[in-house]
Amino acid sequence: MKTLIFPTSTGQGHNCASLAVKEALESLGATVRVEDALDAGKQKSQTVSRLYDTAVRRVPRLFGALYGLAERISSSKRHSPVYYANALYARSVLERINAFEPDAIVCPHMFSAHAVSFLRAKHGLTIPSVGIITDYTCSPFWEECGLDSYIVANEEVAGECASKGMDKGKLFPLGIPVSARFSQKRDKKAARAELGIMKEQVFVVMGGSMGFGSIPETAALLVRSVPEAQVVAVCGSNADALEQARAIEGVIAMSFTNKVETLMDAADVLLTKPGGLTTTEAMVKRVPLVMTSPIPGGEARNAEFIARMGMGLIAHSAEEAVKAAVGLLADKGRCERMLAAQERLVSQTAAADAAVLIRGMIERKGGDRECGRAS
Repeated sequence: MKTLIFPTSTGQGHNCASLAVKEALESLGATVRVEDALDAGKQKSQTVSRLYDTAVRRVPRLFGALYGLAERISSSKRHSPVYYANALYARSVLERINAFEPDAIVCPHMFSAHAVSFLRAKHGLTIPSVGIITDYTCSPFWEECGLDSYIVANEEVAGECASKGMDKGKLFPLGIPVSARFSQKRDKKAARAELGIMKEQVFVVMGGSMGFGSIPETAALLVRSVPEAQVVAVCGSNADALEQARAIEGVIAMSFTNKVETLMDAADVLLTKPGGLTTTEAMVKRVPLVMTSPIPGGEARNAEFIARMGMGLIAHSAEEAVKAAVGLLADKGRCERMLAAQERLVSQTAAADAAVLIRGMIERKGGDRECGRAS
């Protein structure tokens, strides 16, 4: 059972979802390869990633306006320029497919889903293919895809996708896949000891892989508001934010870390921008959640949904974020209601369920790779 997963490097969420599904598939005995679709022969991914990071950091309102435009022009009845742009590298994607000869293809990003859809429509590719929507909304242009199945966050997102013209029978509301590490809750004291934290109250401030948002400002306000607490600031690739956070007394500042799950176990409250993967990881961990600095578009939709369902709070400024976090720390009942909503509405087994779905598709296909090859 061989599976090829095609993420892209526009933020780390799609990569995290890919690795979660890979982990789950390998537990079923599958051979899995993860390859950046945009790097297929052309080394484009770093350029696209830099453009995405620049747009989000420097002109977020323009990014949001473009997202709104995309929502208006996206349609299941026609292909957009975005679809045809992704079709340009479909041949190099096909070369990867034919070299590996997978039994299934997984696309956790709309870019690769478009390329694979083009191959299915124009080159006769029939290998079972699965899309994964990693937000709590039907992001633009997914309705243009022509894959076999789509994994979405929940029934509400499935309904939104269907309302935009996607085949309801192909939509599986299994949840957003995260690593099994996040379903294992550790004792706070043990997690804090591993991180070298001795204090009794802990706030963790994150801004995704880009270190987006007012991380140093938020961390400084938390230190002033709750001086007895430990504040941890995770700044990702944002070197300026890291330097500023390191200068704040009472703050542990770090860039990238492979201990996100431990930080979440240690936290009394997590403050983070509402990326689909980070928020899902936190909700799978059952952590009180304050969502800050959403990137306009999909992340704003994530925040709206999560707050509406009682699984987290939205803050529109550093001051609001700190007020919300301190309020949660003081209100045990509100935290308990928030965690109960997370437990009721967010699956801890989405990656494992996705793996079972993919295996079932392969079995129904009969494992016949040859009939799924394209030229």
